[in-house]
Amino acid sequence: MAILIDTNVLLDFFLKRTDFYGDAKEIVRLARKGEYEFKVTPITLGTAYYLVRKQFPHAEAMTLLQEFSAVFPCVNASNWACHDALFMGLGDFEDAMQVAMAKSTCEMIITRNVADFKHSGMLVISPKDFLRMQTQND
Repeated sequence: MAILIDTNVLLDFFLKRTDFYGDAKEIVRLARKGEYEFKVTPITLGTAYYLVRKQFPHAEAMTLLQEFSAVFPCVNASNWACHDALFMGLGDFEDAMQVAMAKSTCEMIITRNVADFKHSGMLVISPKDFLRMQTQND
């Protein structure tokens, strides 16, 4: 099962955001173990670079993204996905792009902003709930 990781989870990990770092770190650990097929969108990498670059030098930001992309490959972006996002009707175009790209290969989205994706037509879950679900299945 392929699972899209939203930008905010990636940023929680890179920026070690106090309230969210633990869950993001655990998702990265699961990805490194190969337990799930986690993916990101090209938008996520671009946004992450822009924000991480504000706190780290270019070379360090690129190293972080390179290491991350080794365990979180990008979904394919297509003209159709871009077109679909334009007419999706979500309140945030970046979220619509995430959904449109995810729909081609992913069955679920993990995000801290679950409410923003409620009309996406996909299963959307918070990192905390995803990890809780995994603990119950063990």
